[in-house]
Amino acid sequence: MRSATSESMRALLARFQELVEAEQDRLRAADLAVEEIETALRRAREAQRVAAARHSEAAATYAAAQGHAGGRSKESGAGMPGAAGRASTGRAVQHLIVDVMEVGQVTPLAVIYGGVRRLRPGTTNSAIRSALSVLHKAGAVQSVRRSVYRLLKIPEDYKPKTT
Repeated sequence: MRSATSESMRALLARFQELVEAEQDRLRAADLAVEEIETALRRAREAQRVAAARHSEAAATYAAAQGHAGGRSKESGAGMPGAAGRASTGRAVQHLIVDVMEVGQVTPLAVIYGGVRRLRPGTTNSAIRSALSVLHKAGAVQSVRRSVYRLLKIPEDYKPKTT
């Protein structure tokens, strides 16, 4: 009787082993699918960032050309030094910070200051730090260490550069 029980136990254990292996294969397939989707999402966000930057540059060039063709426009700041930077004056400082940073990359505060000021000359350090605080509280930015930040994700309310 002992051998009959042993054989049925071995058969049961073999079946459990098959189930474990099948579930392990499903887990590997799901992990692979998640990795592929995350890679595609990173590529799409990078393409979005590049497209927004190119759009902003093209719009600023158009505004400057329009100002030169039809006289100097006060709204576009055409013909004035830094006109391309002032094209972003209507956007929230948080969005300018996202324009400067790259998802997953460590960015020193000095680089953020310089980048935001290129987009909007005259932006104060306190305005930039305040916007970083808002992004940090929203979970979009991580403070890596003092004066060093990492963009974790693009905020849902982010609006790419436009004029």
